[in-house]
Amino acid sequence: MADRHFARIIALGLLLSLASQGIAQNGKYDPTTLVFPTFMHTYGVRKATKFHLFLYVQNRVKVRNPQGIAATRLRSWEDPNTTKDDDELTVYGVNSGENVVIYNSSMSSIGIYGLNERGEKQLNRPHGITAAPWGDVYVADTGNNRVVHLFNPRRKLTFVRALSLDGMIEPTDVALTEDSTLYVADTGRSRLLVVRGDSLHAVLADSGSAVGQVFHPTALAAISANDAWSRGELEFVVVVDMDGKRIQRFSRTGAPEAVVIAADFGYPDVWLQYAAIDYFGQVWVTDRRNHCIHKFDSNLRYLDSFGRKGSGKKEFVEPRGISIYRRFGQVLIAEKAAAQYYWIGTDVKNLRVVRDEQGFLQVGYFLTEPSFVTLELFDRSGKKLATLMQKMRRPAGENEERFTGNWQALPYRVENDTRHYTVPASAEWPAIASGQYRLRMTLSATYSSYKYFEKKVDLEVEF
Repeated sequence: MADRHFARIIALGLLLSLASQGIAQNGKYDPTTLVFPTFMHTYGVRKATKFHLFLYVQNRVKVRNPQGIAATRLRSWEDPNTTKDDDELTVYGVNSGENVVIYNSSMSSIGIYGLNERGEKQLNRPHGITAAPWGDVYVADTGNNRVVHLFNPRRKLTFVRALSLDGMIEPTDVALTEDSTLYVADTGRSRLLVVRGDSLHAVLADSGSAVGQVFHPTALAAISANDAWSRGELEFVVVVDMDGKRIQRFSRTGAPEAVVIAADFGYPDVWLQYAAIDYFGQVWVTDRRNHCIHKFDSNLRYLDSFGRKGSGKKEFVEPRGISIYRRFGQVLIAEKAAAQYYWIGTDVKNLRVVRDEQGFLQVGYFLTEPSFVTLELFDRSGKKLATLMQKMRRPAGENEERFTGNWQALPYRVENDTRHYTVPASAEWPAIASGQYRLRMTLSATYSSYKYFEKKVDLEVEF
């Protein structure tokens, strides 16, 4: 088993400021919006490098300008008699400078498409890539002004056909949803294309549209209600355009729904590269210039930026492609000369506690991920006074809790995503006694990582 996991992370290696640094209480750099998988899950390899590439392919290809990355669980790999292999992914990575796609053809072997292909089957400066569990793989073959349709029945990528799609010019990214709809960023012609059955179905947006406009789109991600691992009836397309300066959300009919630019989230200069959408519809975008990953909710409201420049833990050098396997929250990120593997975790920002005007305990906090939250209250001697919350689910973004002096939660109603508390006129709702307290918050994500990771934050308060 260890060797199988090692092979998986090695495959990633072949693929080839900070608004919030996540400083832990001990002063060390330790953001937790993304967390490392367990040691046994990766055999200790969380970042795969050029050295791992050399070990596995004996210098048949070099790491030269890695770009897009895609991960899927192939149905042909499925063993119905066990669930132990459900997180074993097929990972495809574009090595643009070598004109190849590198992938794991099993959990212990590597395949390379493009190394021996000639003529129509040969790639030229490929960039984005997308993959489906039934085996379809599409590559934005930028230098050939086309999209290439490949297929992997189980272990080997094979050429199906090339798509010119009404004269595309240097397309740079593709995204495939589970209803077999393909989206293409036609960069040179400033268009967002919709493809079905390998034929152009519609132009979703372009530079001359009176409604939704895109200018030089370079990255995209999409989600549909048919996608097996998505929460609710989520359906939208996210596009990075304006040469990596802007992110837009469109409906699947092309209606503009949200937009964010770098200045909106505190980064005056960005070079946004690739995008991915997670189970909750949250949007993750790599930033090559700032060496980090930006995270937004489904409406493109800013949640967090993860990472900083460097070669250490939770650091990046020019991150590019990003892919998320939504079922378990597995995140794969290609960077300039390596690839990294994470699980979706969670972090808390701006934790604060006050006694409000009515004398009740008010706890405010900002979550970077939907989370299970536990709140415990201690007195100055360390004696636990109450468990205010026990593994209660809370959404990403700003949250608020209110408790009485006998540590009961105040009732509330929700209108327009805002809580409105009701305080009955009763002696059963006493104010908090003056004194010194310590609040402890424990939180974990709702993905697989919650079994292995939780974050504890203590805050001393005095009323």
